[in-house]
Amino acid sequence: MKLTKLALAAAVAWGLYASSANAQQPQAQSASYAADYYYFQPSPSDQPAAVAPADKLVQAPAAGVCEEAAEEPACEPWRLFCQKECGWNVYGFAAAGAATNDDASFFNGPTTFPDYSDAYLNQLYAITEKTIDTGGCGCDWGGRVDVLYGTDYIFTQAVGLETDDDGTPKWNSGPFYGLAMPQAYAELGYNDWSFKLGHFYTPIGYEVVPANGNFFYTHAYTMQYGEPFTHTGALATYKYNDRTSVVGGFVNGWDNFDRVNDTGAVLGGFTWTNGDALTIALYGIASPNETKNVFALTNPGLDTNRDMYSLVISYQLSDDLLYVFQHDNGYQRDGSTFTPDQSAEWYGINQYLLYTINDCWKAGLRAEWFRDDDGARVGGVRANNPLPLGGFAGNFYAVSAGLNWSPHANFIIRPEVRYDWYDGETLTGQLPFDTDNPPGDDEQLLAAMDVIFLW
Repeated sequence: MKLTKLALAAAVAWGLYASSANAQQPQAQSASYAADYYYFQPSPSDQPAAVAPADKLVQAPAAGVCEEAAEEPACEPWRLFCQKECGWNVYGFAAAGAATNDDASFFNGPTTFPDYSDAYLNQLYAITEKTIDTGGCGCDWGGRVDVLYGTDYIFTQAVGLETDDDGTPKWNSGPFYGLAMPQAYAELGYNDWSFKLGHFYTPIGYEVVPANGNFFYTHAYTMQYGEPFTHTGALATYKYNDRTSVVGGFVNGWDNFDRVNDTGAVLGGFTWTNGDALTIALYGIASPNETKNVFALTNPGLDTNRDMYSLVISYQLSDDLLYVFQHDNGYQRDGSTFTPDQSAEWYGINQYLLYTINDCWKAGLRAEWFRDDDGARVGGVRANNPLPLGGFAGNFYAVSAGLNWSPHANFIIRPEVRYDWYDGETLTGQLPFDTDNPPGDDEQLLAAMDVIFLW
């Protein structure tokens, strides 16, 4: 199916309209959390502060609440383990889905997390956690361990943890299913301060790894190719007041646990809310030694500076309608795959409109423009994906429309239709879509759906 120039113009016009319509009023953050899109939310400890305002999260029920299901609030899901008010809790979810593209190609090009056309178990996700609560005065301690099994393991591996320090597989040998441990940290709280020490998700960006933390089944190019997934090190958060939190830390770069050349990187940012509908979050990282794309023309594979920032603004337009704007910009020295001694840059804009129809149904639109300016970021992630990792210097566009249906407090069903197209150069002659039929295609229509079960 081809998208006409008229349809392309309409898609771009929608993005410009959404931006201009909201320019006259404050805008805010966090789609899936601020609008209370899910019956259950992951803990704030596995989400950026910008994405999970504490007052929007469903708090753990008091001890003994789960003894009688009839006594639970209507929106509380059933739990395999009773969720205690204090101490350690165990909970999680399972997410399985299917996707297919109009080219009948096995891989969905660079589209992820469902990166191939089949049905699969994306995430069997388990969390063991003790949250901290100082009440703004005093001390507390806690921690968290997340374990993920499924096809999505490949996207959140850390060098030196799930792989050896040179990046070769350690405990995952299959091409599709594997095990990852994206978080394992201790946490200390003192008055308005909290400190994480260990391995944890990045506070950068908008979309997150846990399936029940996102509205859409598929992910934006920005999240997959423009941002880190995890960090290892120390991270401090200071709650300046009820509206402002500041975050800063020292970590071992992007998606690294223990690499050959361990080097510290500075990670930081802030979240501000007006206390009503508007939230603004700005986070970034400056990492002095990150491996370049294998196609980089200047000393490929060597470590150079890689820096990026992400701005997320959201605004609750009404009780039922949320608008989110995201802008990312990244840079790596001498990382270009097209021009020797030229640095690589990537940047883009995401926009979301998320509408609550009723307690069971939600509808959403996402429109993205992502530019891999020097062909250093976008490509096939999985080892058996024939798409090269890098070599596309141009613009990636994607428009998604989807629904969230919750027929029961423990279930979320997410159908989605997505259209992607590419405008730019290719290093190898292979276009990013329809990889089964070289040289491929510059566009793709994708239909996908998954089911999330909370336990």
